This record gives sequence, structure tokens and C-alpha cells, in this order.
Amino acid sequence: MDIGLTGESDGIELSKQINSYWQIPVVYLTGHTDDETLNRAKATEPFGFVVKPVDCRELRITIEIALYKAKMESKLKQLNQKLEQANQTQKDFAHVVSHDLKAPLNGIRILAEWISTNCANKMDKDDREQINLLITRVDRMRNLIDGILQYSNVGHAEEERVHVNLNELVRDVIDMAAPPENITITVENELPVIECGQTRIMQVFQNLLSNAIKYMDKPAGVIKIACVEENDYWKFSIADNGLGIEEKYFDKIFELFRTLLPRNTNESTGIGLSTVKKIVEMYGGKVWVESKIGEGSIFFFTLPKQEAVSASTKLYSNASS
Repeated sequence: MDIGLTGESDGIELSKQINSYWQIPVVYLTGHTDDETLNRAKATEPFGFVVKPVDCRELRITIEIALYKAKMESKLKQLNQKLEQANQTQKDFAHVVSHDLKAPLNGIRILAEWISTNCANKMDKDDREQINLLITRVDRMRNLIDGILQYSNVGHAEEERVHVNLNELVRDVIDMAAPPENITITVENELPVIECGQTRIMQVFQNLLSNAIKYMDKPAGVIKIACVEENDYWKFSIADNGLGIEEKYFDKIFELFRTLLPRNTNESTGIGLSTVKKIVEMYGGKVWVESKIGEGSIFFFTLPKQEAVSASTKLYSNASS
């Protein structure tokens, strides 16, 4: 396309009109190299820009490269469309499975509760234990379905990134966790404000805190939350004085459906830590654990600092505005 066309539209305007109907790669030919012409040309995303006088070999190479780039972009666009369709199919499937599995589970639970209430005088201790076991198993299945749905949505469901003050978020998570009276949870230092999806980061802290509470075996449980700056990352830690974990399981506990205690002794679905790992890695961080049997565990995770500001800076900014 020669930029210097005469008439109502020059070559740049004509290219805009053509691109509104067809995806045709454009290579501009021009004798103008001023900033205004260059900026107008760049705005149309051309595949090449050749300055006159034109060398035929240079023009031929530029056109061949433009056609190749256009072909590759078309393939990439088709692959992205297929990926979006696959992601949507997966999301729809997860929701359908969740609904279809939860409906009969709800019916089973209601029936079990009805039997427990209306037939209480006809049941002995063993009967009541079996009914309670049935209700517990139903609740475990519901939690498993919810966990699978949350896990499948990580990385697929879009969530707006906002500045989140982790001091406030962690305080809310602790309130929701409602730890028993024998467990003390403290935040050791000021936490940063980070740019993220609020629900995602809340899931990270919820899962790590609930794990620390669930596996606490000490009469005086202590859980400490802290954060330090480390090069280009924030490094968070959640330490407890609970059961502890054998070193051979340090990597395995982050695998999907992995639990270290027998299913009949705890209600864990084995999805929480897998979800934590998936979310943290989605933000460009990593997660790991250090632990000693009988002494407790420290779960660490990092998040990049480039999209974060200190809490004091954010609070000052809000006050100034």
C-alpha cells in the first residue's frame, strides 16, 4: 500500500477501511518518514514499512515475511479460539457435574436427617452412629465437589485485579476460620498491599490457615503469619506447632487429592494445598513447606513485588486523595 495515494483517502486511511472488512497483511511504501506519518502507520499495525526509493529485492523479502507472519498469526488466533472453547467446555462440564452430583447428595442428607429425627426412639447407639457416619460422608462428598470446582476454575475464571490490603484480608480470614479457644493466631508484622484477584488470595490464606487449625494436636496451639521482603518477591509464611510432616511428603502434599491421614480420621478432600499451589504459581510465585514431626510446620509462598506497594504507602495515598 502506497501511503501517498491521491484522492479522498491516503494509503493509511484506505488500509483502515480494508481491515474493517478483511484481515489482509499490509506493507506500506512511502517516501515520508516524519513522526506523524510513522505514528499514523503504526496505529494500523502494518506488517512492514518500506521507504522509497524501493529496492525490489527488499520489497519481495518484506512481503514474504509479512505473508508468513500473517499466516502464523491466523494459526495462533485459531488455536486461541480452540483453547477458549476448550476452557469454556471444561468450565460448563464442571458446573454440570457439580449440580448433577449435589442434587442426589442433598436428597440423601435430607433423608438421613429425617430418619435420625423421626426414628430416634427406634434406633440404638450403633444405628445412630451409622446415620451420623452417612451424613458425614455426604458432607465430605459435597466438600470434594466444591473443591474440584474451585480447583478447575483457577486460571480459567477471570477476576479483576485490585489493590488488596492483606492486613485487612487476613484479619477477615481469621474471623471466618473461627479457631477454637486453644489456638492462638497472630500476625507477626505488617503485611503488604498487593495487586491481585482478591478471592484468589483469600483462598490461599483460607486453605493454609484451615490446614494449620485442622492438624493442630497441641493443647495450646500457636499459628503465626508473617511476611518479609526478599529481592523481587514478598515471602509469606504460616507457621504452626502442630503435627508436623515427614520430609518425604513435602512435595506430595501439594498433589491433587493427596492427604496424609486416613480418610476415616479426617474430613480433608486433598484439594486445598493443590489449589494454593495453582493460584500462587499463576501469579508467578512458588510454595513450599518446612516441617519436623511433632514440632510443627511452616508453609511458605512468594508473590512478585512489581505489582505491589507497601501498606503504609497505600494508606498514605488514600489519605492524600
